[in-house]
Amino acid sequence: VRADVLQTHDGRSKGCGIVEFATAAAAADAVESLNGVEFMGRQIFVREDREASGGGGSGEKGEKGEDDNQSKRVYVGNLSWDVAWQDLKDHMRTAGDVSYAEVMTDHDGRSKGCGIVEFATAEGAKEAIEKLTDTELKGRMIFVREDREQSG
Repeated sequence: VRADVLQTHDGRSKGCGIVEFATAAAAADAVESLNGVEFMGRQIFVREDREASGGGGSGEKGEKGEDDNQSKRVYVGNLSWDVAWQDLKDHMRTAGDVSYAEVMTDHDGRSKGCGIVEFATAEGAKEAIEKLTDTELKGRMIFVREDREQSG
């Protein structure tokens, strides 16, 4: 139906995008067949976007008792290949107390260019999204958003 590449305020790609499919089945097929493949020299990651389409108010989500830690986790994208978990944790610490930081890696240990950070509080995660998107980490402009991946 549509595809959007997310961009910085100056029009540069943030290295990610959102694709809307006509059917849930088509979206599921894309996740199944495209997640982890190489595209234009970089491995891509495809997963269902779980963000509410309305932009949303604060704290009204609570659908079926979602994981309490969900609101404390953020996804960090466009990481330099040489960012280690400690670099990520140190950078994200400026927004709040970091409980956990992980840089996603391939089966051979190479960075996938993204990571997950869990804060001690939901406020820390919110602060990271607001303050650390479009900040530089090891020479790359990162983006930070709510982690939408379901645990378990």
